[in-house]
Parts: sequence; structure tokens; C-alpha cells
Amino acid sequence: MTLAAGVVGVVLAATGIANNLVGFFLLIGASFGPIIGAMTADYIRQGGWSGPRKGINWAGYIAWAVGFIVGILGMLPGIGFSYGLETLMSFIVGFAVYLVAAEMGFEPETVKLN
Repeated sequence: MTLAAGVVGVVLAATGIANNLVGFFLLIGASFGPIIGAMTADYIRQGGWSGPRKGINWAGYIAWAVGFIVGILGMLPGIGFSYGLETLMSFIVGFAVYLVAAEMGFEPETVKLN
């Protein structure tokens, strides 16, 4: 994986695509902000880590999708608007949406660890 990432990095640098790192980091922030928000919401909601969950955690997927949309708004030409706090807002939205979705029953039960 490291070799593949190195090759991709060299190709991006050689072609000049890597000159726009701000857009790349905004995309990373928009992707990871809601994930961390959902993880934080789950941790606070359960009072700590309660173990793995059974099946698919739809609350997490929903929180990520809505938070990602909020975080990527500044990058959409002609549609979005940049407000400078996209990553922070994607975290907050991911956090809030996870809490709501979990209360609505989209969060699966935890698996008991022996």
C-alpha cells in the first residue's frame, strides 16, 4: 500500500495536480469530519465504548452522508458557498445527525464480548 501511495504521489506531483493541495485537504476534512462526529456522539451516548455493533450501523452512514454534504459545500462550483469552517461544521452535523438517527432506531445493538 505504501508503494502504491508513493507511485500515486509521484504521478500527482509530476503532472502538477498536487499543486492544488487546499482542495485535497478540504475533501479529506469533509470526509473525516462527520466520521469523527459520529464516533464522538456514539462514545458520549453510550458513556464509553460499548463494543462492536451487530450488522450495519445505518446511523453512522446517515451521519457521514449528511455531514459530508455540508463539508463539501464550499467545493461545489456554482452551487456551493465557502464559509471557512466546512470541516468543523461537517463534524458538528455528523455528531447531531448520529444522535438523532440513533434515537430513531438506526443504531444496531452491540455485540457482547466475552
